[in-house]
Amino acid sequence: MVDAADAPVVAVLTRAPSAGGKSRLFAGLGRPPDPRLLEALLLDTIDGAVPPGVRCVIAVTPGSACDEVRDLISESEVIPQAEGDLGERMRAAMAHLLERGARTVALVGSDLPHITAAPVMAAFDALDDDPDALVLGPATDGGYYLVAATRVPDIFSGIEWGSPHVLEQTRHAAVTHGFRVRLLPEMSDVDTVGDLRRVSALAEPPLRTAAWVRNFSGLT
Repeated sequence: MVDAADAPVVAVLTRAPSAGGKSRLFAGLGRPPDPRLLEALLLDTIDGAVPPGVRCVIAVTPGSACDEVRDLISESEVIPQAEGDLGERMRAAMAHLLERGARTVALVGSDLPHITAAPVMAAFDALDDDPDALVLGPATDGGYYLVAATRVPDIFSGIEWGSPHVLEQTRHAAVTHGFRVRLLPEMSDVDTVGDLRRVSALAEPPLRTAAWVRNFSGLT
């Protein structure tokens, strides 16, 4: 088990690759969900998002698939996500790690194969300077790709998840509950075929994701 005591923790929230997901992406690709691509997105995200020496926890849904993810990621702790909607699951993951003594928790999704450690470290640095802040990484679709705090913020209920209003509603909730909001640089996650093409065409593309794209004849 990862010792989270008095340390920053990156928690990657993911659906198990065998459980599908990414319906818009696979609809655009014209094929059913491919666990190999979902594995590539997850593993590339972990490689990019977790700074050296920082503890990483993978929170999995459904909880029954934790062993599947442990087989992929033996060096990180794997825990089940709670039941409920996205907000309830994020709240529970952050609360669990803070209760175990983590100094700061940054939650990220598993569809950021192009992420680097820079925004994660910027979030931790911001919270070291201002522990009463809430750090958000705005996503280009109106949501956010990262949320970090030193205490559980009351920002996860009453949000229109999946809508372009997620970031705006979250910022409003944070200010209402006494948090100062710090914003990181904007980033897109991989939700569409266009997103997948863009990250695979980067000068330094995420290795596993780019390899999947090269091997998929329908994406040329």
